[in-house]
Amino acid sequence: MLEKLKTLLDSFNKLGLPLPLIRDPKTGGGSVSLTLVFISSIYVQLALLNSIALIFKGVDVTNALYWHGICVSLYFGRTIRKEKDKVSIGGSEKNDTPSE
Repeated sequence: MLEKLKTLLDSFNKLGLPLPLIRDPKTGGGSVSLTLVFISSIYVQLALLNSIALIFKGVDVTNALYWHGICVSLYFGRTIRKEKDKVSIGGSEKNDTPSE
């Protein structure tokens, strides 16, 4: 069974089939970081549901929230850039030093 899965994934990889990604509204293209935020949001909701209903074993709310926080910081942190005395956030520039 595992060998069949490996050969299937290898054939997809050789064909160059892309991963299904969530489209970023700013760029219009697929975004890995936004896809991770989407998946981690669903995981947090399942973990919260599990804390009430106890459907799944081993789903921890704390770890789900940590993972979601990391994914959100990855998504929003990708647009913050710092160069010498300027900080660029999503295309706008701000100076670190106060102007006189």
